[in-house]
Amino acid sequence: MARVIGIMPNQEQVGGLIDSLKNAGFDRKDMIVTSLSRSFTEREKPDEITYLKTERDELWQEGTGTYADFLAAFAGQGVAVAVEAPRHELARIREIMEQNGAAKIIQD
Repeated sequence: MARVIGIMPNQEQVGGLIDSLKNAGFDRKDMIVTSLSRSFTEREKPDEITYLKTERDELWQEGTGTYADFLAAFAGQGVAVAVEAPRHELARIREIMEQNGAAKIIQD
């Protein structure tokens, strides 16, 4: 399994991306969504949507090193959507993220 992370500049775009990924056959349980609020690097969770609060800890736990460093650079710039999938699906996920307005995409 590998992971692709897309930075969505607007929270309003996240629902469309998740719907597009689900329509393409990806399971919501394989996605982590987290707000990149300015407090992201301090790991505070002020006034965020509940699912963003609960999934941030999972991303930090799994994202030691590369992911945490990458996401900290985008603090205050939107919402991160991470998808775990087999490597042969990564290009399709990247394409879906691009079509839904991802400002930046990283994959391992």
